Amino acid sequence: MIIGVTGSLGTGKTTVSRMFRKLGAYVIDADKIVHRILDKSARKALAGFVFDQPQALKKLCRIIHPLIKRDIFSELKKHKSRRVIVIDAPLLVESGLDEKCDYLLAVKANLKQQLERASVSLSLTKEQIRKRIKQQMPLRKKIRLADFVIDNRGSLKNTEKQVKEVWEEIWKK
Repeated sequence: MIIGVTGSLGTGKTTVSRMFRKLGAYVIDADKIVHRILDKSARKALAGFVFDQPQALKKLCRIIHPLIKRDIFSELKKHKSRRVIVIDAPLLVESGLDEKCDYLLAVKANLKQQLERASVSLSLTKEQIRKRIKQQMPLRKKIRLADFVIDNRGSLKNTEKQVKEVWEEIWKK
């Protein structure tokens, strides 16, 4: 079974994926794959350029998404014997990876939380974060497409409770 975890920047996708890992899922992290493909200096240089120019971002995505998908497909094949695989990817829907998933889960948070979390985890300014969020599919659309939604606006304990409820619901089906 494959669960796709998506959401906008700073909503808590990685936190939710780690919680699924604790429950026994194997997690494929698209951000880690990007880090293997592009070194830190290349990522920083490209980010400074593409998030100000939507056409440049689209072009970069056309180049890099096939590489990311290739690595994700390789991971899926390598770990196909696992009972549950989670794909943690911010652009899961935009890249078409949601079609590989049995379930789509969206993680939501409010904009203030997103800005605070991403500024700490990515060392970006709030303006840089806003630009990146604006370039992504709106979170409300991801939520509409999702089979499950994790509301990550509360405590970690509450988020973990929701993840366990989703886990149990999936195993009932």
